[in-house]
Amino acid sequence: MTQTVPTTKPTSDRLRARVLPPVVLLVALVAAWWIGADILDSAVFPTPAESISTLGAELTDNGFRASVGSTVLNLAIAYSLVVAVGGVLGVLIGLNAFWSRTLSPLIFSLNSVPKIVLYPIFLLFLGLGALSQVSFAFFQGLLPMFLIMLEGSAGVNRLHLKLAASLQMSYPALLRKIVVPQLVPTVLTAMRVSFGLTFVGLILAEMFSGTTGLGYELLRNVTQVRMANILGEVLLITVIALIPTVALKYFELRVKARAH
Repeated sequence: MTQTVPTTKPTSDRLRARVLPPVVLLVALVAAWWIGADILDSAVFPTPAESISTLGAELTDNGFRASVGSTVLNLAIAYSLVVAVGGVLGVLIGLNAFWSRTLSPLIFSLNSVPKIVLYPIFLLFLGLGALSQVSFAFFQGLLPMFLIMLEGSAGVNRLHLKLAASLQMSYPALLRKIVVPQLVPTVLTAMRVSFGLTFVGLILAEMFSGTTGLGYELLRNVTQVRMANILGEVLLITVIALIPTVALKYFELRVKARAH
C-alpha cells in the first residue's frame, strides 16, 4: 500500500512564507533607523526607542488623544462612504455597457488630477472643520474604489448574465447569486487600495485646515522641529494604516486561494 505524498505546502508553511519577508524587512528598517541615529549622534534625530517613548508621553495628554479619536472617527465615516458609494456605483455602472463606455474615460481622466489641488473648492463650499475634511477624504478614496469595481463588474462572465436574463431573474437576485460572488476578490482589492488613499486625504486635509486630528498634530510638531514627536506620530499613523490593510490583504489572499 503506497502513501500519497501531499503536493501542496501545509497552511503553516504558506503563512510563514507570506509573513516572514515583511517582518524581516520591518526589523531591517528599524535596525537601520537605530544605527543611523547612533552614528549621527544628534539630538535632532531620535532613535526608535526615543520616538516611541515620546509617543507614549503624548498619548497621556487628553488633547492628543482627542486628536487621535477625531482622526479615527472621521476616517471610519469617510471610508464607510467610500466603500458603500464607490462599490455600488462601480457595480451598477460596470454592468451597463453603455454607461461604462461613456463614463470610464471621464472618471479615469479625473482620477489623474492631483486631488489636493481641488481641496480649496471643498473649503470654499464646506468651510473649515470636519465636514470638508471628511468630504475630501471621501473624494480621495471614492474614485479608486469606483474604478476598480467598474473594471471588475465589466469582467463578470457575460454568459452568466445572458443566462440570468433568459431565466428572467430579478436584478437583486442577479446581483446576489451571480455578480457579488464573482466580485468578492475585486471588492477586497478595491477596499484595500481605497483605504490608504482615504487616509492620506484625511491627513492632508487635517494638515491644511484642521484644528485637531493627527494631521494637525503632525504639522504643529513640524513647525516646532520636534523630531521625536514627528517620528512617533508617523509610527502611530503607520500602525493605524497597516492594521486594516494587512487584514484586507489576508482575506483577499484567502478568497483568491479558495477560488483557485
